[in-house]
Amino acid sequence: MMQTKPKALLAIALAVVLVALLPSPAFADDFGTIVQHIETRYHAHRNFRLLMAFAGLTVKMWQGTGVKDVKIAIFENQKLFQANADAELDELLNSASKAGWHPLVRSISRRRGERSYIYAQPAGKDLKLLIVNVEQTEAQIIEVKVDPDKLEHFVDKHEHHHHEDVM
Repeated sequence: MMQTKPKALLAIALAVVLVALLPSPAFADDFGTIVQHIETRYHAHRNFRLLMAFAGLTVKMWQGTGVKDVKIAIFENQKLFQANADAELDELLNSASKAGWHPLVRSISRRRGERSYIYAQPAGKDLKLLIVNVEQTEAQIIEVKVDPDKLEHFVDKHEHHHHEDVM
């Protein structure tokens, strides 16, 4: 688990550099489209909906991390896929690039039936990340908007403090 965190931070940092150079397109609410697809196609219902809305509100109020907005949808303990994720969901996620999203990570585990996608897109001076993870019985969809400069400062500040605590 500890090895994944540095890789995730590296992926975010790389996304910031790559996407910051791209022009900012007008984009639709792809988060809502993906959530609606899962709800209608599989007759699934989001778990912890009120808690996730509260988390989004808390993030907006909490300054200093660089995170400006977050949307989270969690589907747990539901029969989403019989075997692997369906082709419609893959097509929906592949079409995200037409809406200005740039694919960063695509991971498919046929053995576990898990698919993970990470997309990024510029939003003015900010960066939006769309993270989708789907399995046979659960799914997580997260869209986060960050200020890359503030996020970098926050990570550097806390990474420095962490190293001092260890020594």
